[in-house]
Amino acid sequence: MLARPDFPYRLAAIDIDDTLVGPDKQVSRENRAAIDRLQAAGCRVVLASGREHHSMAIYQQRLGLDDFVVANQGALVMHPSTGEQIWRRPVTPALAARLLERGRAEGFDVLLATDEGFVASPTSPWVVHNFAERDGTLRVHARDLDDEVTRAPLKVLWYGQTADVHAFSRLMTTELGASAEVVITTEHLLEFNAPDATKATGVAAVARHYGIAQSEVLAFGDSHNDVPMLRWAGLGVAMPHALAEAHAAADLSAPEADPNCALAVAIDLLLAGDTVSR
Repeated sequence: MLARPDFPYRLAAIDIDDTLVGPDKQVSRENRAAIDRLQAAGCRVVLASGREHHSMAIYQQRLGLDDFVVANQGALVMHPSTGEQIWRRPVTPALAARLLERGRAEGFDVLLATDEGFVASPTSPWVVHNFAERDGTLRVHARDLDDEVTRAPLKVLWYGQTADVHAFSRLMTTELGASAEVVITTEHLLEFNAPDATKATGVAAVARHYGIAQSEVLAFGDSHNDVPMLRWAGLGVAMPHALAEAHAAADLSAPEADPNCALAVAIDLLLAGDTVSR
């Protein structure tokens, strides 16, 4: 299809899980082609995810992109090819140590996100059962967490039962207040970032770097951690299967489609100048 000649967006930020990729964690042919069309319309494309930088760089390579990636929920914005960092907001050692102690006391398996990947205790199920193998792009190292927190991790993760994740999301949001970002990323993961580390602040750093106005930024997402980005972008688009919070934060909602190519459907409607549903 031909893009409209007056396409108003110069930067598109795209979430990975359940947005760029479907349940099989693969980029569909349709989504890959739609991203190519976005670029042909003069729109830069960056990935924005809670995943670690290394994992995201693999997806970026699969798409043939060569730009910054917004990793670890916005705690790190780095260019995979050059190593240039334009945004870095780690969790302070004091807060990381506090979250490690509290998470353990509440029965969670605690992980830390670092530049080398995720760090877990040697007894963690992520290590013992090699959970990362299911994805193929994640790295999990067995290390001493008490030592690792002193190095200011990019984020702290609590892994546990769904009911506990939701209960402690509310509790810790109240308890920590403005000192941290608290977000559920999957049904078993509650994550903690520095207060100014969100997908919104990470994407904003990319926009500033290129001199792109907020109104010229597109964002696509589906989950809790996409809410700040969808709300901040000039046009936030929620996937049809997105959580209610994401739909509420977005300006538009993509029409119902196969989860493996819903992103492509939304992109092509925007490129054609059609209105995506509200």
